[in-house]
Amino acid sequence: MMMGADFLKDKIKAAEVQMRAKLDEARFTFAHGGDKGTAVEEAFRSFMREYLPRRLEVGQGEVVDRGGRRSKQTDVVVANEDHPLTFTRDLPGLFFIEGVSAAGEVRSSLTSEGLEGALSSSVSFKKLETRHVVGEMIHTNPSDRARFYRCPPWFLMAFESQLSLPTIHSRIVEFEKTHSVEQNRLADAFFVLGAGSAINFGDGEGTLKFARSDGKSVPGWVVRKSDSVLYDLLSWLSAVMPRVLRPSPILVGYLVAEKPEER
Repeated sequence: MMMGADFLKDKIKAAEVQMRAKLDEARFTFAHGGDKGTAVEEAFRSFMREYLPRRLEVGQGEVVDRGGRRSKQTDVVVANEDHPLTFTRDLPGLFFIEGVSAAGEVRSSLTSEGLEGALSSSVSFKKLETRHVVGEMIHTNPSDRARFYRCPPWFLMAFESQLSLPTIHSRIVEFEKTHSVEQNRLADAFFVLGAGSAINFGDGEGTLKFARSDGKSVPGWVVRKSDSVLYDLLSWLSAVMPRVLRPSPILVGYLVAEKPEER
């Protein structure tokens, strides 16, 4: 009999075949690039809803924080059970960063321009800051807490790419240097169907690690070919999404004006 993980991996690989077929179907159906993009985005969100835990919901829209910062339009927003009902599945909604467990972009075909835009979107999202309160409990390890407690993980999913994985990695490094991006304020992972992934493992001590043949964990960006990209994505998300137990409703912090600091 197949082990549970092997069975799940094969099931998700079958879903990946169907996902790529959705791209072909969109190509034949729609002449406008925006319509194609909308079709593949919805196909991906539907996949996420099917395989993520029931306590999570998947939508799209903009994310805000209590400091007045706002993300760009975001294709995939994974909302947790604490998020108030300010969005629907079918239409763009407004999300509060405290109720978001992960976010990302979807590209039907990743180009140089599209990669640049995605990186800019990730920087916009990573500027958001979760406002934590006394009594909260977070279930994660110290490394992931430092990276994802302030702002949750951000990823890009491409159905196909005009850029190779090594090129994507080099463009990421170049973008970081050119724009002087602060640590942990950029995209955390890129996934390309039929190709593989580029994942930032941070200091190498997070819940999810990439080990060399000698068993030592590899820090920073790791580029890896794979024939089961959606499985890799779900594994990564399951490991890095922070789980926070909150003692009070999120919406209260946005409805009640804060007292000015005493001088």
